[in-house]
Amino acid sequence: MPKFNYKAVTASGRTKKGTVEAADRHLAIGQLRGKTRQILSLTEEKSEKKATGGNRKNITKPDKKAESPATKTGKSSLKVKSRFTSKELVGLNFLKRLLELHSSGMPLGDSVRLLSQRISDPQMKSICSQLWKELSEGRTLAASLATMPSVFGSSVIYVIEAGEQTGELVPILEKIVTYMDERREIKAKVLGSLVYPVFIICVAIAVIIMVLTFLMPQIDNMLSQLGGKRNLAAHLLIESGELMQVGGPFILGAFLIFGLGFMQWRRSEKGRKVTDGILLRMPLIGPITLYSNLFQTSNLLATLLASGLTTTEALRLTERTIDNRDLRDRFNATRAQVNEGVAVSVALRHNHFMPDLSLDILSVGEDTGNLVHSLTEITKSFREQLSQRMNRMTVLVSSGSLTVAFAIVAVVAYVMVSSIFQVSKSIG
Repeated sequence: MPKFNYKAVTASGRTKKGTVEAADRHLAIGQLRGKTRQILSLTEEKSEKKATGGNRKNITKPDKKAESPATKTGKSSLKVKSRFTSKELVGLNFLKRLLELHSSGMPLGDSVRLLSQRISDPQMKSICSQLWKELSEGRTLAASLATMPSVFGSSVIYVIEAGEQTGELVPILEKIVTYMDERREIKAKVLGSLVYPVFIICVAIAVIIMVLTFLMPQIDNMLSQLGGKRNLAAHLLIESGELMQVGGPFILGAFLIFGLGFMQWRRSEKGRKVTDGILLRMPLIGPITLYSNLFQTSNLLATLLASGLTTTEALRLTERTIDNRDLRDRFNATRAQVNEGVAVSVALRHNHFMPDLSLDILSVGEDTGNLVHSLTEITKSFREQLSQRMNRMTVLVSSGSLTVAFAIVAVVAYVMVSSIFQVSKSIG
């Protein structure tokens, strides 16, 4: 019977090497999955012998020509940037390719190693090479991803850690890829709908600056020479232009200093909690932030519970993925109450974490013993609410910005025309 050499991470987190006998590769993977937490590599012994002849060299060890600089220089090679893709998009593409290989039955370590050899994109190749290096040293996938925080967010790392603990990494990766795809589509839709309003506003600001700094002073000089008088609107615009020329740099510097100070304060725990609470109460952004976090939380919680994890452990891992500090504190209080024996829906209602209708659905699921199904249903509801809120915000922001831009241009045009008539009247 064929023998397979394997390298895996045990339940205690240690790296273990050994040999297993099985009829084929799939049966060997099935035997190891019940004994180990994560399979890093799995190679057949006869393939190693044939490797000396050059026929199956790329199965036993990585091709030296395919090694990226990350294998030799570690994290320094991650500074290589793709000209056409962002780091977030590169991370998403990597997770998609990893899901395709790992879901087909290939061990995680072999999947990452194969990607490091086959992918031609320099940035993704360096990511795969470093991940393979981390995995070969015995680290888990979550710990390996944590070495690249600019590519993989903390929420993604925590979710993958939960998948590794439950042994259900494939469905977790599917959830992550789906969520990141939806978030990217929503972001692209919002940015695409705001391009035209932002362009109009920039043009309006450029026209206003040109009028205040060049045209209005000349018109004012002509009025002064001809003995004319300014009207109220012209007086306000001219004074605004003079203030902009004299105090503009100081005002810009003050705003810059205030912005840097605010960003520094927000990085602190107290500042993050206060600003996140204010963010939830803002008219347009607040509901979007709320439903985005609720969608991610309920989606992950349903996945973890469906994989066989206990409610306490699922709540603990889900809490770490919540970005908003205010919502995380509410969820933390919920988890403490559930640990004391309170029902999940009752604890969430007591801490005002979800809307009442969603909590009613969740309560029915607890009473009927079908909590996972209820979480799946409210996840769909949160996704619909998030899409509706995003569409509403896009329409309001677009129409509002266009209205403001046209109003400003109309005021400037009125002042210029009235000033020109005043000049003509003085000449007459």
